[in-house]
Amino acid sequence: MEKARRILKLGIGLVWLLFGSANSFAQSPTFSQIVVFGDSLSDTGNVRNRTNAKSNGAIDFPSHTFNYDNGRFTNDTDTSPSSHTYLGVWHEQLARTFLGLPAATNSLGGGVNYAFGGATTMNGTHDETAVSTPFGDVVITVDDMGRQMDNYLASHVGSPTALYIVWGGSNDLRNDDSSSSVVATAARATMLVSRLANAGAKYILVPNVAPLGDIPLYSGNPARIATLNAASARYRDELNGDLTALQSSLAAQNLTPTIYRTDVWAANVRIFSNGPRFSFTNITSPSQGSNVNPDQYVFWDDKHPTTAGHFWIAKTAFDAIYNPPSPTSKALNISTRVFVDTGERVSIGGFIITGDISKKILIRGLGPSLSASGVPTPLADPTLTLFNNAGNMQQTNDDWRNSPDAAEIMSSGLAPSNDRESVIIANLAPGQYTVQLAGKNGGIGNGVVEIYDLSSSSSATLGNLSTRGFVGTGDNVLIGGVIIGNGDSPIMVFRALGPSLASFGVSNPLLDPTIQLFDGNGTLIGSDDDWKNPQLQAVRGVNLAPTNDKEAAIVSAFLTPGNYTAVVRGKNNTTGVALVEAYRVP
Repeated sequence: MEKARRILKLGIGLVWLLFGSANSFAQSPTFSQIVVFGDSLSDTGNVRNRTNAKSNGAIDFPSHTFNYDNGRFTNDTDTSPSSHTYLGVWHEQLARTFLGLPAATNSLGGGVNYAFGGATTMNGTHDETAVSTPFGDVVITVDDMGRQMDNYLASHVGSPTALYIVWGGSNDLRNDDSSSSVVATAARATMLVSRLANAGAKYILVPNVAPLGDIPLYSGNPARIATLNAASARYRDELNGDLTALQSSLAAQNLTPTIYRTDVWAANVRIFSNGPRFSFTNITSPSQGSNVNPDQYVFWDDKHPTTAGHFWIAKTAFDAIYNPPSPTSKALNISTRVFVDTGERVSIGGFIITGDISKKILIRGLGPSLSASGVPTPLADPTLTLFNNAGNMQQTNDDWRNSPDAAEIMSSGLAPSNDRESVIIANLAPGQYTVQLAGKNGGIGNGVVEIYDLSSSSSATLGNLSTRGFVGTGDNVLIGGVIIGNGDSPIMVFRALGPSLASFGVSNPLLDPTIQLFDGNGTLIGSDDDWKNPQLQAVRGVNLAPTNDKEAAIVSAFLTPGNYTAVVRGKNNTTGVALVEAYRVP
């Protein structure tokens, strides 16, 4: 076999589980064909055609010669290792297996798949080294997505019955992961969608990008992992906002295409959080050239998925089109039980309100009533103080019946059973807030701080709760709880921090925190000691990696509605001040 080194910029691919979000669904459509614009994840022969032509027929890349499917950046029945289970890239499997359509063939061969390995969302073309061989580099011209669309529209009118796929951005962000690049890339992708809509397209599938830092190519580069994952998350938000604005603009022109927004970013976090759920035993390493079963691997090479990964693209793309997503679920209540001491050992809770409107929140500080639940040494007289992000006090309460909102507290159904317990009701703008739970006159004991969402609007969301407190042994541990309401299955992240608190002036941090997650029946459903094992990619992907390797994190991406509890302890019964956090990833 001729040895060659393939270029590292021929496109990006992960296992993309395309869970649709924010789509508008009419009656389920029947498509006449699929038309594709994209990069190497969707290329089925354009790079191979150009490579062959440039080398005068001497070199085919990608092909079996280089241990790829002929024309595709993935495996097939004749690669090493081989697979007979799944054949073709994702849109081919979508067409043949799920839609009963002929697969789109490469445009240089006369088809309507215009995708090119290495393509960006830009206009025009650029030259790139496809393969470096002992005989020299093979440099080809790559059609970027603007040129791909130019070529299509020059010879076609927009079809109202075709499914158009516009999937790019990965190469743009890998080339430049700055904030300005993120904004520009999202704008270019949105402009491509606009061009199709104005040409008469009615159905357009637009994925965002995965956490790009999590592909094997960057496994040894922590700085690059962090910047690419941050850029990927920003692109997700930027693209979503741009598509929303585009739909409003098109509607004003009486153009109402169905845009299937597919949340590739969130979908990859889900698979990285629980690979075996999708029959993957390896989510980190390439399978190309190894003595393994590629159907159990996410990656074929250091950037692209196996055909098993492509199958999940096809399946979930089909689901995104034909099965409208559930409404967004809400974290209806988040709470923490902690041993409340004095000084730096008082309980300090933090929470974030996301969105664009104010949200009414009810906060409870419980103590005496905990004895009825068997909690030892309850805090006899808890007090609550609410602060904004600037550290300015917003409200305080000692005994809830003395609150000016006592009548509303009663009518809410959340009035504490003991008059010495505390409640604050506040209508809060989006932002970060902290609440201090302390014992009156320096009292100590086990207490609970709870935050309830009293608003029905989904335009503002209770995003996360963090509580700092002293972790002892036995019953004096740190316990965080969350109630998930009806709707989609949210991505929740639970963290236990300790060593990193020293940089914030905590003199006695918990040096090695552990975390366990339980469902409402008390069944253990997740645990972690050090965050880098076993969910390294998922934690990094959501940009919530702790700064200290001894700290713990759990990504739970499949929680059904109900109650969940996270328990933080010190490894080997060590004690100290820790922080427990529960995040709902937007």
